[in-house]
Amino acid sequence: MNKQTAIENALAAIVRALEGVGADWVLGGSAGLMLRGLPLSAKPNDIDLYADDADYDLLYERLKPYAADTKQLSECGKYRSVLSHYVIEGIPVELVGGFVVRAEGCRYVTEVRELLKPFSEQLAVMKGQEELYVPVVPLAHELWFNWMRQREDRLQIVVDRYMQEESRHEAARLLLEQRNVFTIEARKQMSRRLSRKQAGAAK
Repeated sequence: MNKQTAIENALAAIVRALEGVGADWVLGGSAGLMLRGLPLSAKPNDIDLYADDADYDLLYERLKPYAADTKQLSECGKYRSVLSHYVIEGIPVELVGGFVVRAEGCRYVTEVRELLKPFSEQLAVMKGQEELYVPVVPLAHELWFNWMRQREDRLQIVVDRYMQEESRHEAARLLLEQRNVFTIEARKQMSRRLSRKQAGAAK
């Protein structure tokens, strides 16, 4: 079994496990980029799920049969979150609650219920002959999240895809920027990056 199939099998099991849970969650990280078909340098090795603090315990209880540890608050450097880990269909899975990133004078909060889930993209994975849908974080999240982490490799491929489909993603980006704290310099950097890409596409 190849890595992409293994990831998709695990995602299908997650969708099944969380059906009707009454809590919002989204898929992020490299597995989400893989489902979008972005050209990653390597296939994902794990799965990152995001949730709000208020929804965390409902998801945590549903996923307990797969648990590798118990939840804990993590405050490390630029990151704050509640974390727990699982192994599902042989794939490591991390459930991240109330994720906050601080860097370069900026502060970004992953608001799942209010922003990431409403603007998520529902992407299909197969389980046998059945098609199941995974809510994947909007590209606007990946833009800012990878900028704050200084992940240039990820950021460049996200910018490329964002500008191919700008009209689909602009509303999410504007709302994300409105609801979070980004310095004037950070906004200028992002604007320049998107403008350069837009200018290149227009040639």
